[in-house]
Amino acid sequence: MFWTCMFAMMAKAQPNLAFYPLEDQFNSFDYNPAFLSSREKFTFSIFPLAGVSVGFNNQGVIRDLASKFMGGVITNEDYKNAFDNMVDQSSFQQSVEASLLSFTYRSNSGFFNFRIKDSEYFVAKVQGDITQFIFKSDIRSAAIEHIQSLPAQSAHYREYSLGYSFKSRNNRLTAGIRAKLLFGKFAFFSNMQGSIQEDMNSPGDFVLKTSGLLDISFIENTIKNPNDSTNVIDFSDSKTVVDYIFNTGNPGVGIDLGFQYQVSPALSVSMSVIDLGKINWKSNLNSRSLEKEYPLPYSTYGIDDTEGGQIITKRENYMYSDSFDFSKLTRQRAPFSKPLPTSFYAGLKYQVTPDLSFSITDRYRLIKDLGYNHMSLTANVDVTEKLSVSTGYAAMSDAYLNIPLALLYQGEFGQIFLGTDNLTSIFFPTATQFAGISFGACFFLFKERKLHGNPSEQTPFYRPRKIIKNPKSGLIIRNDPKR
Repeated sequence: MFWTCMFAMMAKAQPNLAFYPLEDQFNSFDYNPAFLSSREKFTFSIFPLAGVSVGFNNQGVIRDLASKFMGGVITNEDYKNAFDNMVDQSSFQQSVEASLLSFTYRSNSGFFNFRIKDSEYFVAKVQGDITQFIFKSDIRSAAIEHIQSLPAQSAHYREYSLGYSFKSRNNRLTAGIRAKLLFGKFAFFSNMQGSIQEDMNSPGDFVLKTSGLLDISFIENTIKNPNDSTNVIDFSDSKTVVDYIFNTGNPGVGIDLGFQYQVSPALSVSMSVIDLGKINWKSNLNSRSLEKEYPLPYSTYGIDDTEGGQIITKRENYMYSDSFDFSKLTRQRAPFSKPLPTSFYAGLKYQVTPDLSFSITDRYRLIKDLGYNHMSLTANVDVTEKLSVSTGYAAMSDAYLNIPLALLYQGEFGQIFLGTDNLTSIFFPTATQFAGISFGACFFLFKERKLHGNPSEQTPFYRPRKIIKNPKSGLIIRNDPKR
């Protein structure tokens, strides 16, 4: 159960920072609710075009495990191998955001937006002396009584939200707010700690002692493997899938706040806080207590005294994780409440020419014991009247070889956007740790028919009327007298 819960949601993935300066993008309120706007009166989009963003580091592990998961062939050994690879990484981050429905209305008092969105994320830090000693055969020694924490979080939740933005009378200040109603689907929160200690019941022997709690909320339709050593979630049953998708037993609330201020005609600053809130997990509770001791075979190690304390050393290359069964843990049913991973954005944009600007964007994601920072420096160019491009350099946590790229096309029908967090991951996948992609499209509804053309050299002082006929009657369509 430990390995299954640890990685059940891990093949999923935060908005691309290169899109932050492109404030006209219809989903730009993902970064700052003050960016909510619409060129036309009604803007509409639906899944899968409403906007999908996937990104993760440690892409080799994710790609391998995701392919096996999607193929339906994945074993407990695959989970162990993935965790074994994670021990080599200083941190592990990934998230997915997928909008299911988005509708924006432009009014005289501001912009309103209703959206339904699914979000999933997984973050963990498992690198340390104890985990390397236990999971790595070539790591020979570890300090006795040294405590290592293994913080990890993973969750999937649905959002129903209403956003609003407005401008001040002088158009220098733009502010926005978004209220969210949340329903949790899956949760995994670990505050696990581990240390190697002397066995109190058998002096002279040593054990791996774990403590803490795994707070878990996950649907419990399970099937047992033939060897009865672990449980596998059975999603072949359609009822299980339906119960999971429409689960409303874990309610929560959240809010987004943000503003943008035009310091001068060329310089603007913006700040926002996204996903400030929490979810109360009350259904499908199957948490586990981690209070347990795992004996270390006496013949496999020796004890040495040093100035810093006692050191345990393997007699040979030995991987203790093969001897431990982490699945048989005490079950707990108590409800729990956890905050959302909150993101803080700050941006600075300088307009060099009408078609060129430079931006600095910083995003810090606040998660207990697992926070990380992303920063980007981009140039934003309006290549044509309809096509905008944003690209530059980004530092993603401890991954420093990242070239973000964002493309935004604005046509008469709506918008299309496509981007990647790291262009190098596409052409040189083995040279970088971070990878991601974002895409989506929207459509303008109920557009007013344009019955007049643009002024020209022949008619510089008025717009010539377009002769548009009704295809059925052949009559000329008259202009709206109110226009």
